[in-house]
Amino acid sequence: MSVRRRFAATTLPAVLLVLSAPTPSLAQAPPATAAAPAETPAPGAPGKVTEQDFTPSVYTYEVGGRRDPFRSLLVRNPSEKDRVRPPGLAGIMVDELELQGTIKVKQAWVAMMRSPDNKSHLVRKGTTLFDGEVIDVSATEVTFRQNVNDPTNPKPFREVVKALALQKKS
Repeated sequence: MSVRRRFAATTLPAVLLVLSAPTPSLAQAPPATAAAPAETPAPGAPGKVTEQDFTPSVYTYEVGGRRDPFRSLLVRNPSEKDRVRPPGLAGIMVDELELQGTIKVKQAWVAMMRSPDNKSHLVRKGTTLFDGEVIDVSATEVTFRQNVNDPTNPKPFREVVKALALQKKS
């Protein structure tokens, strides 16, 4: 065997062994040697660890129209039925109203609605109710935006349309 082949046969396994060895990660500290004394950095030096380095920063969640991901979907807020209802139209739910008729005024349409206590109320666009608001009044129907408490629904509201029951003339 020639010298070159003998050299290649002996060094090749050593080179492969070195290349296949795991490299130390940056997270691992090199082993400390007993011969080198540990130096403490001077106060205010960049290598000094302070108590401020261990204090976590405060995180605040920006809602931006989304639900809070840190609140459980299983724990619900008190339902709207448990809340105390204010008197008048502000205490009536959308489902409890019945459309009786519409009136044309100079500015827009006004709807006459009947509540469960058999009282009549005049509503127009922008009127707020207990669980929603009026978003449109036309000649034959009223459109409400009703707030819903359903975590599976991507929108926190739904549109409810109440129409007049028109009778045919005979």
